Amino acid sequence: MRKKKWITNKAKLRKALAIPALVLGIAASPVVGQVEGGELVLAQSANPPSLDAMTSSSETARNINMNIYEPLVAIDENVNPIPMLAKSIEPSEDLLTYVFPLRQGVLFHNGKEMTAEDVKASLERYREVGATRGMLDKVKEIEITGDYEVTFHMSEATPTFIEGFSSPRAPAVIIPAEEAAKPANEIEIIGTGPFKFVEFVPDDHVTLEKFADYVPNEDFDGPTGFGGKKTAYLDSAVYRIIPEAGARIAALEAGEVQWADQIPVPAAKRMSADENLNVYEARQWAFMTFIMNWNLPPTDDVNFRRAVLYAIEPEEVMAIATEGFYDLNHGWQYPGRTYNAGDIGKEIYESAHIDKAKEFLAMSDYDGEEFLILTDPNYAEHSRAAVVLAEQLKPIGINAVVKQLDWATVLKIRLTDEGWNGWTLMQGLEPFLGPYGIAAKMRGDQTHMRGTADVFEESYNRLITGKTVEDRQKAFAEIQTAIYDLVPQIKIGDVGRMQAGSARLKGFKPFRAPRLNDIWLED
Repeated sequence: MRKKKWITNKAKLRKALAIPALVLGIAASPVVGQVEGGELVLAQSANPPSLDAMTSSSETARNINMNIYEPLVAIDENVNPIPMLAKSIEPSEDLLTYVFPLRQGVLFHNGKEMTAEDVKASLERYREVGATRGMLDKVKEIEITGDYEVTFHMSEATPTFIEGFSSPRAPAVIIPAEEAAKPANEIEIIGTGPFKFVEFVPDDHVTLEKFADYVPNEDFDGPTGFGGKKTAYLDSAVYRIIPEAGARIAALEAGEVQWADQIPVPAAKRMSADENLNVYEARQWAFMTFIMNWNLPPTDDVNFRRAVLYAIEPEEVMAIATEGFYDLNHGWQYPGRTYNAGDIGKEIYESAHIDKAKEFLAMSDYDGEEFLILTDPNYAEHSRAAVVLAEQLKPIGINAVVKQLDWATVLKIRLTDEGWNGWTLMQGLEPFLGPYGIAAKMRGDQTHMRGTADVFEESYNRLITGKTVEDRQKAFAEIQTAIYDLVPQIKIGDVGRMQAGSARLKGFKPFRAPRLNDIWLED
């Protein structure tokens, strides 16, 4: 059967992917003026829960891991899939096979050359421990078809497969085969990226250093997204763990760090007048959500969950949680996006419906037990939202109790059925990537809400296998309808993000994680 190739030629890649004709964000040749060397110190709010990149979907892990590891397929600046460790992507016409010729000469940080054996072993491991391993559900077999080639055999045609496979949420990175044989979180931290791991001191710092033998992707003219041709100018990077926003700001202003995340809005406004600093604003950064635990009373009762949904006044929560940097949005996709489902749920979302909330509460089996709201102080928006939500629920008779723990502990507890009923979470990467990540966390055995329903399973399958955009839009509309009916999660609003950096930091461009490649520090 004749194959069509997905290669780094932009026009051909767009055609093969059947995605909107967006200009790929491939950078032009580097400008003159880069400075080699130096150490960049970055400040983030929490420890990475894991540096085993496959296993964690946490932002604090991704900030670091995306500079250490690389996948077969990455995303560019416009969220289009592009080959990374793959030389090209070659689907059959019926989309039942995908051939991935590999780039030759790529080295791991231990000096070993990457081959098809490493790729197969890594992806088989991802099936077992990957935090979003459901993206490989339609892959029936991964076959080694050459020293530098692997072939995926699919159980059914899935037009959206490569889009999902390119997700950096919990990336399907390639590691040495001998490491791929190890359980989750027991590997040596070895990737193919431009920076390699040095040390992790919990609650203090993570240190990376330039990988001198890094092999850039010469099929591109420059970096784009998490792919393209990457160049490391820095000698090293240190991620300092600084939970308090005030301390991050003070360290930045004192010159102790050169980049800081999660800058409070009032501070960002003040800092924007400082010629020694640059402030970066990203308006559509994340969805603020309130996740329900379906396996623990009282949130195992759909009428109780509906009572919570109808009792919430989103604007009050968002105004306080974000210090004013937000947009009200009932949708589970951003406005104007291809899969935005229109007005579904809008009337429920726009304001609290107290009488309706009390009606649903009376229909439930609720008997005054504690409703535990899990949250953390590392992301201030989470904890502020939790407090407001608790106060909004008490007037209808819900005994809401805020349970605040550190971020790493929260991430462990939310994977169990005990100790929480609701969880405040900003979901950033999922909506950024489109509908698939949002829908995936409501089906399968790795759901946020600790359960699922047939409508989510069936609609998700139609979403990823639909032959036309219209088919897939209809499937996502069904998912959004079910969210407002069965209440696995509650959408509170859209959150912006402020970051800041030293004016000495050059080449930096905000993305879904700070990219250490192609940036430098001016003397």
